[in-house]
Amino acid sequence: MNSKRVVYVWLLIAALSVATCSSKVTPKPTATTEMATPTVSGGEVPMGFTEDGAPYRGNPDASVTLVEYSEFL
Repeated sequence: MNSKRVVYVWLLIAALSVATCSSKVTPKPTATTEMATPTVSGGEVPMGFTEDGAPYRGNPDASVTLVEYSEFL
């Protein structure tokens, strides 16, 4: 192996070890720990089930629908 390559590899290893050992900033906790309940003008967000049995949150007749697929193992 070329001597310049060896020097570059050691410099890379040194830079990575310095980067991983640097002090980490811990974010300060926020003042509120409760999750805000989404509301619309006039009250709570409507939730329920469609005629097909799919749960919804918001206007069930909205022009745009987001569908989330997930799998529980």
